[in-house]
Amino acid sequence: MYGNELKLFQRSNDGIWTDEHISKSLLEAHLDESYDAASRTIQKRVEIVNWINNNIKQNSQIIDLGCGPGLYAYELGKLGHNVLGVDFNKASINYAQDNKFIKGIVEYKYCNYLQDTINGKYNVAIMIYCDFGALVPNEQKILLKKIYNFLENDGLFIFDVFGKNTIKSKKENRSWYISQGGDFWSKDPYFLMEEGKIFENENTFGTRYYLVNQLNNQIKEYIMWDQYYEKKSIKEIMLDNGFETIEIHNDLLKNNEETLFIIAKKII
Repeated sequence: MYGNELKLFQRSNDGIWTDEHISKSLLEAHLDESYDAASRTIQKRVEIVNWINNNIKQNSQIIDLGCGPGLYAYELGKLGHNVLGVDFNKASINYAQDNKFIKGIVEYKYCNYLQDTINGKYNVAIMIYCDFGALVPNEQKILLKKIYNFLENDGLFIFDVFGKNTIKSKKENRSWYISQGGDFWSKDPYFLMEEGKIFENENTFGTRYYLVNQLNNQIKEYIMWDQYYEKKSIKEIMLDNGFETIEIHNDLLKNNEETLFIIAKKII
């Protein structure tokens, strides 16, 4: 396992969203209002929710893909929309079902949106906080085909991605450290190796972690991807998959990393 060079868009068998311990750590990060690491701060979420609401019909049927603990879905539900949030982090879905639902208006489902069947018809699909760019290209095609099929004929896909210049802040790295556990990665003592690699021609940054549990020597590998876009490139992806890009904003959030907020419409 060790020593293999990280390949472009390589996937690992292990995932942080389905790991029992890490998924709970991710939920805590979503709910932490002091920083932007998972769900953005409440002020920024309000701006995004208001922008979405101003660009969709009243009482829309919305599906929130990768809803996490339901922070966006809940606010859109309070504005009168009917929202289904889906995610495959069980900790986040359980939290949303207990704390962020509105009976008959906002519901949540544990679901892998790449693999599981999504029933129903929706006016709007949303995917917020650059999750689209975390999918590798073949996964994006799978998802966009699903979105196309479950959207109504005038349906919208609203999402955000990191702008191309954001990759300039990334640095290639290889590092390691030892922990006594009880933190983000594990409750047990562990050894962690981290690798960050830039794929410049593809405007992509890959991060790989090897986590070695010191109690049982179990090794887990986690690989994450971030892709960075310009307006032209995201328009081309949308068009190739049956969507017309009707609006792109790069200044929705002030004093923020370069982020493109996109509204794409299903082409009939």
